[in-house]
Amino acid sequence: MPATTHVWSEHVINLSSLFLKQNEDVHSAVLEGASVLLNLSTGRYYTLNAVGSIIWDMCSQDCPLAHVVSAICDKFDVTVQKAQDDLIDLVVQLEQEGLMHIERR
Repeated sequence: MPATTHVWSEHVINLSSLFLKQNEDVHSAVLEGASVLLNLSTGRYYTLNAVGSIIWDMCSQDCPLAHVVSAICDKFDVTVQKAQDDLIDLVVQLEQEGLMHIERR
């Protein structure tokens, strides 16, 4: 898995050039509006709320993070800054758990 710590330490983050990629060992299902993730390599499972579910779904669609932020704003009527902050917080957690990684293009 590529090292991505440097992406979040930059002063200005260009979300249009960053893409989320799901770990191939992670399987997911949607149950009652929440996504349930199972990491087959560790046996651990995770539950994502509605915002997390949108983020997880969009990373399978090969969308840049800028599009993910727009989708969050459209669906939940939040500011761009709030959507971006929430996105980055969750992505950092998911990266640390080995569920996904960031690709720069």
